Amino acid sequence: MDQENVRDGVATSILAGLGWLFDSFVINIYALALPFIAVSFHAKPLALGFIASLFLFGYTIGTIGFGILTDYLGRKRTLSLSIAGYAVVTALTALSWSIGVLGVMRFLTGVGGGGELPVGATFTAEMWPAKRRGWGMAIMYVGYPLGYLLAIGLTALVIHPVGWRGVFAVALIPGVLIWAVRKLLKESPRFEAVQQRLVKAKATRTHVRAREVIRTRQSRRHLLMGILIYIPLAYCYYALAVFLPTYMKTVLNLTYGHVLLDLTWLTLSYIVLVMLVGWLSDIIGRKPLSVACAIIAGVGGVLMFDTRSPATFMTIGMIAYPAWAGLTWTLGITYVSEIFPTAIRGSGFGLSVGVGRITSIFAPLIAGGLATTMGLAGSFKIAALVWALYIVGFILGKETKGLTLEEIEVMETQGVPDPLERRA
Repeated sequence: MDQENVRDGVATSILAGLGWLFDSFVINIYALALPFIAVSFHAKPLALGFIASLFLFGYTIGTIGFGILTDYLGRKRTLSLSIAGYAVVTALTALSWSIGVLGVMRFLTGVGGGGELPVGATFTAEMWPAKRRGWGMAIMYVGYPLGYLLAIGLTALVIHPVGWRGVFAVALIPGVLIWAVRKLLKESPRFEAVQQRLVKAKATRTHVRAREVIRTRQSRRHLLMGILIYIPLAYCYYALAVFLPTYMKTVLNLTYGHVLLDLTWLTLSYIVLVMLVGWLSDIIGRKPLSVACAIIAGVGGVLMFDTRSPATFMTIGMIAYPAWAGLTWTLGITYVSEIFPTAIRGSGFGLSVGVGRITSIFAPLIAGGLATTMGLAGSFKIAALVWALYIVGFILGKETKGLTLEEIEVMETQGVPDPLERRA
């Protein structure tokens, strides 16, 4: 194994993960501050759910747009553009003087934040050796629960003395720091190699267009797989994330302080298990582990929201919550970033996630609407059924563990036998 590649991979995972950390912070401060925002604007759950959906609409646009952009401008430059944009807008959200302005600011925040995952995942996948790629993606993805912890910590410190506006204003500090640190990254050698081949062929970057993702039968199959994987990832997460603190406060009758404490414990479990699953995916394989985690997420999610006992909720949640919000995501990100060729990896990943996220735009609205008729617990239980699509997405694909991205590209696009089978 090339040790220099491992070092470059670790550096990329950490620096891409820092952006993912900030993305998580920006996403989750809205849910954590929701009870205070509701009081400030005298807003009803439907309006608050609509604002969450506006954010996700912007997030979907940003995911597709920045995914395509990274195949034109490169991984490093596109990452910087993404974080610079939404760090500033998040801070400006503190100045919102009406519920409408708040919705506009959250939409714009989503557009910028949507670029973090497709660009960061593409970048990270291209910088790791084949036998450690799953673990490398886990290092990147663990930035998300760390960002949630940052959101919990800053919210706890700022929201009572300063109010919800202070939580958004403070976001500018980590955003600027992460943007500056990212200057240390170097461009993906795989992306540069593609550009050199285009130059030799007297082509330009514009000859590799997003439509290449749907040009062939194989690439259309990859896109379908990615969409099937990301529909449950996006819908289930956002149906849960927006209303989970409210559920814990109103149904489990926890104080706001206890809600933050329990969310911290759930997130710490999430961090540990994400790293474990990333490591195991390089040993067991992406497909069997993904199916197992989806089953745990679905069954565990139903059991979590079938109790009014905080102790039972936490006992089940220490496994079910990480599976729902993190383990399935880590494996899905790894797999979808592997199955597209380098020339269209960002576009393919971005379109897969973006189209899958269309359902997530309506997740807060659907969850909020269902909650009015059957309670938040019933809403979460229905979301648990969507994990069946995730399992189907993985069943349609081939195993990728231990293969270089080039081997996967040959296996998937030229119809040659699975390299794993030839090695056996």
